[in-house]
Amino acid sequence: MLYRGVDELTDQKNECRLVPNGSAVEVVPTFDGKWRFDGKFNCGPSQTNTARAHQIESGLYGGCGVSTTRSEKRAVFFATSGHTQDGHVYVIDKDQLGEANIGWHEFTDPEYPQELEITLIEQSGGPLPDSIIVEKYAVHADGSRK
Repeated sequence: MLYRGVDELTDQKNECRLVPNGSAVEVVPTFDGKWRFDGKFNCGPSQTNTARAHQIESGLYGGCGVSTTRSEKRAVFFATSGHTQDGHVYVIDKDQLGEANIGWHEFTDPEYPQELEITLIEQSGGPLPDSIIVEKYAVHADGSRK
């Protein structure tokens, strides 16, 4: 399973859907100082670039990545914005991603290894479909389930 933590306000704003900040499936990094010339990015547009850019900053270069994690505990941390507010955790069935036409990217050299991130990319650049979500539960700021 994969997990996505979303704070209460963002969940309301997105109408209880997992919505990316951008809409581009494939991006090209610009020379803006946000990434390093270290071989992680490809030349030309690619989903790998979208996922790499997303790990630096959500929606960077207009990319449509959605962060998930293998760690439920980490998702709770993100859902509560560091245990400061209430939120929601979405549980995603990784086995449904292919059938739902969702690309997923997990790197051996991620930007933030402690996050255990897998970046999901919906192939039209839109929200992730409900069909991959097997559960959604609310959490208090302290991390306990509501």
